[in-house]
Amino acid sequence: MAVLSITVALMFGIACDGPDQPERPQSNVSSAAPAFSPTPPGAATAAPSSTTTLAGTSVPALSPTTTSAATAVPESSPTTSSIDGATWILVSIYGQPPIAGTYATLTVNGPQFNGFDGCNFIGGRHESGKPIINADGEISAPPIAGTAMGCMSPPGILDQADRYLDAMLQPARARLVDDRLHIVDRSGEVALAFVRQPPLAGRPVELVGTSWRLVDDDGTYGEGDTTLLFLHSRAATGTTACRDFTLGYTASDGRIRIPSKGMSGSIEACSRDAVKREHRFVEDFGWANEYSVHQVEGSKRLMVRTSKGKTLKFEPLPQPAGAIFDVRWHLTRFLETRSNSSGMTRPRDTEVIPGVNVTAAFSKETVEGSLGCQSYTYRAVGGQGPILIGAGGTIFNDDAAVSTKNSCGDQRTVSPQQRQYLDFLAAAERYHVFGDRLVILTCAGDGLVFHAEVGN
Repeated sequence: MAVLSITVALMFGIACDGPDQPERPQSNVSSAAPAFSPTPPGAATAAPSSTTTLAGTSVPALSPTTTSAATAVPESSPTTSSIDGATWILVSIYGQPPIAGTYATLTVNGPQFNGFDGCNFIGGRHESGKPIINADGEISAPPIAGTAMGCMSPPGILDQADRYLDAMLQPARARLVDDRLHIVDRSGEVALAFVRQPPLAGRPVELVGTSWRLVDDDGTYGEGDTTLLFLHSRAATGTTACRDFTLGYTASDGRIRIPSKGMSGSIEACSRDAVKREHRFVEDFGWANEYSVHQVEGSKRLMVRTSKGKTLKFEPLPQPAGAIFDVRWHLTRFLETRSNSSGMTRPRDTEVIPGVNVTAAFSKETVEGSLGCQSYTYRAVGGQGPILIGAGGTIFNDDAAVSTKNSCGDQRTVSPQQRQYLDFLAAAERYHVFGDRLVILTCAGDGLVFHAEVGN
């Protein structure tokens, strides 16, 4: 049978708008966002009916306020600027410490506040712009909304949450005492006492293009199974003990939010234990609130603190030199990042249609592979020793060409999804290898995700 050779015309040297820029810094007020799902500010949200257990959350080892009723509060001028924007951790309710293993917070920023009462997120805003805490320390509570979880563990958690909210709704004043925040009721008793949580000082530029592996000290998520790759300033992807995920995120200095996500693949091939581990990670990481990247014993560490008080630790995920060349890769999904009318980024994760088989093998000068019964070669041309796949995860498309050979008996043409693959390949500018995954990114922030073929 004759082999038909076709040269496919593609756009080369696709222009980008310059390097990826971080998102505009967001407000320091944390938003109540259930795992990977946004909650509109000021809206009451129906939460999942499953029980929320807060055991294992970390609360600073600080002594609670132990003064009796009618505690005398030293006169100190409240400095609103020193209260606003900080995350305050509850250490006592009317002189009694919170239930062991629970975690409650308060954040105030001008006319709005939010907090976590140990079970649910609460928040509110004065639409008039009136501050929650004025210059004299007087507290004015706005209309309050929150999530609606019916937590059953630990015992007494809902009663504690009710007392926390009641104290917030009563006429009260705020005072700073030795860097603690006291909420004082009209009788002068310290209803709530908080300690300032040290902020994390991450920068968005420290995330973009980095890949990480979760340090799972207690076996909660599966050792070595959970990875995270920040594709650019709007989207990330990674693996869990069961499936792959793609998420949209926003980051400013020290603050991170996960407004959307998508899971890839079926859980049918996963063990029950793997599904449970995946659920734990998705639930916990979905509440991401703060982050930092810092050095620990000569190596970088990514710390992500959640709104529920958990801290997730990640270590760099090695990308061995030349790893892209070692195996044949099988395309599994497309990543496309789009923004809606409100500017929120939502990644769209499209799996390869069954029967659309796409493979790739890389050398420094070429990408060769299969499009089913067709084959393709994408080759650097011109110059002396032309390079297509460079060091440091770079791909050079300024001068490259692709050709296909059709050996199908019915002279079948390239399918729309195979064409999309070739178009993405022509716009590629960098790649990342993490574990048995390969991600190729275009200058527009879209991507191709491959798995190493079994048997390589």
